Amino acid sequence: MAGDPVVVRQSIFVELPADEAFRLFTDGIGQWWPLDEGFSYGGNRARDIFLEARVGGRFYERFVDGDELQVGTVVSCTPPHTIVFTWRSPDWAAETEVEVTFTPATGGTTVELVHRGFERLGPDGPTMARRWANGWPRVIAAFADGASRSS
Repeated sequence: MAGDPVVVRQSIFVELPADEAFRLFTDGIGQWWPLDEGFSYGGNRARDIFLEARVGGRFYERFVDGDELQVGTVVSCTPPHTIVFTWRSPDWAAETEVEVTFTPATGGTTVELVHRGFERLGPDGPTMARRWANGWPRVIAAFADGASRSS
């Protein structure tokens, strides 16, 4: 349908230098990602989430029983500037892509997240994009909360 989003964008300013913001987003993702609010494929089985900041690194959840679910793979990583990883829900026919950039700004860093590739999901793409457009603001707010505790 015309006008439906195929790209989801979120941007936020955090009072951390770019290298610290990048490290918190990647290595520290388990400290701030809102798993306990349902932002997890494991539901109440969710225990941890990881984002390995290197090309070929995994973006995955680990459940309380030790099982893991890989959500994506890092396809580009240029610390402390950019990380790009795939995202694939278990019921999707294709992958989408998330790019997060960290731009130094006065007093901190502007962090921009772009989630794209929903057109690869076929007719369900616009619906999935809207769903993610409604979820990313909470995730980014949780990151900002984590950054404020780190500064």
